[in-house]
Amino acid sequence: TLKAQINELLANGVKIIQYRNKSQIHNINILKDISNICKNSGAKFIINDDVQLAKIIDASGVHIGKDDDSLQKARDILGYDAYIGVSCYNDLERAKDAVNNGADYVAFGALFASPTKPNAPLCSINTIKEAKARLNSKIAVIGGINISNLNSVKDLEIDYIAIISALYTPGSITQNLTKLNAILKG
Repeated sequence: TLKAQINELLANGVKIIQYRNKSQIHNINILKDISNICKNSGAKFIINDDVQLAKIIDASGVHIGKDDDSLQKARDILGYDAYIGVSCYNDLERAKDAVNNGADYVAFGALFASPTKPNAPLCSINTIKEAKARLNSKIAVIGGINISNLNSVKDLEIDYIAIISALYTPGSITQNLTKLNAILKG
């Protein structure tokens, strides 16, 4: 099922897939397959939080938060070709530090209340605008982004928009991505 979902996401234009599994029980063979599927499709496969897992499965990179390995340690383990992003929540100074230390992108959020992380602090649109003005980096936004609020996110002209729940409900992945892409292109 997971590989079928990945193939459907990639077939509909998704260019970065992030694997997030807090249980620490991973099927290494499936993850290696997904890493290869992504590479063969010209997409990046990013592992959330776990630098060692990213190394084991030869992922494109890792996304690290404040309680994970440091950016430098991630670079030391994965090399300088790895694509590494850093969660900055609503903290511009953290983002500035990450950019200065070689992050490939910085992520802000939650922009909106999110079913995936219901207790995540919110990040204002003004923080995102300030980050765009002050940082020389790709910027990602995450958190509760869906069809009803995507227009306000689109207007920010962000590099990456992370979407989770809205990809899988209410319809199929293909139906949902068609609707989301129509907003982005409209």
